[in-house]
Amino acid sequence: MSSEQLQFIFSLFSFVGVIGILFYIILDKAKEEESQERITLLEENIHSLKDYINKFEEQLKEKDVPTENNLKEKIIELYEEGKNATFIENSLNVSKAKIEMVLKFHNLKKSDNWRDSVDENL
Repeated sequence: MSSEQLQFIFSLFSFVGVIGILFYIILDKAKEEESQERITLLEENIHSLKDYINKFEEQLKEKDVPTENNLKEKIIELYEEGKNATFIENSLNVSKAKIEMVLKFHNLKKSDNWRDSVDENL
């Protein structure tokens, strides 16, 4: 091989190396920009969650939060007045699952009391 051919091969390898390094730098910048976008999105989410928590805490302070027994009594009272679970949920700000649980236990308790009164009469 002549010296010109060796020079050409070395310059070709150098050119490929430079292209590889440039490609790596471009990919690294793209990853960095994507990371920055994710960070800003997460910071926005954190900020909105903090706002939500602050508003929720203010609502809790403003509302007269009933005690657990008082809440159960109000749920049963509204149910016996003929109100549906959705109305109770919206008026007392209680989850529907909790309302259904309270009503199920109330109905069980009522049925147990009915059995006790029947047994006493026998």
